[in-house]
Amino acid sequence: MKKALLLSALFALLGAIGGYFVAQGLALSGSIDLPDESVLSLALTIQAGVLTFLLSLIGLLLQKKTPFQLIDKTKARRGAGLALLFGLITGFTIIASDAALFSKLLPELETNPPTFSLSGLLGGVFYGGIVEEVMMRLLGMTLIIFLISKIRKGKEPANKSYWIAIILTSLLFAVGHLPANALIFGDLSFVVTTRALILNGIGGMFFGYLYWKHGFVFSVLAHMVAHIGMQVIFIPMFY
Repeated sequence: MKKALLLSALFALLGAIGGYFVAQGLALSGSIDLPDESVLSLALTIQAGVLTFLLSLIGLLLQKKTPFQLIDKTKARRGAGLALLFGLITGFTIIASDAALFSKLLPELETNPPTFSLSGLLGGVFYGGIVEEVMMRLLGMTLIIFLISKIRKGKEPANKSYWIAIILTSLLFAVGHLPANALIFGDLSFVVTTRALILNGIGGMFFGYLYWKHGFVFSVLAHMVAHIGMQVIFIPMFY
């Protein structure tokens, strides 16, 4: 329990940093009109920290009752290599798809192309890499496999169970982005919905696989690499 509390506190700290930089990005974009930007920063920082602590603690406690690990040390080198590869593929796919396809179908993307943003980079690395991975992988996938194990009365879940967990959490993550897409594009047209499901779902498939086969550390690393790749490599490359 002590180790779980310490890890949850660490995740909470990193998640709070992510919440702060997400707030900075929102303030700079002007998408939220507040009389005092510090209110937004404080609210998202506290929210991200508290949420990450609670969800990671639950996830870590459930993880002990599943085959999942924080890190599989026997396959650490392969895990790190795949995390780097999958992260770069995810970042490339998102930016390249918008530049080559979706910007032609959605005028909002054409008139407001992405640019490098330090707050976007740090928000993506810490909020995406920590908060979203805690929610989707450490809690989401772990909970699904835990429940399947209970249904199977303690028997080892089959491979298809892990794929169910990966697909479900990826879909949930993608669907969770639909309200933001509706706000940005004005409605949830077929193109807007398809884009959200594909571009937000692809990373979840990679990250979920890494959590299953190599451990949570590598799903976090891949998610962070995806945001670094998008901001540092692929946005300058395509825009």
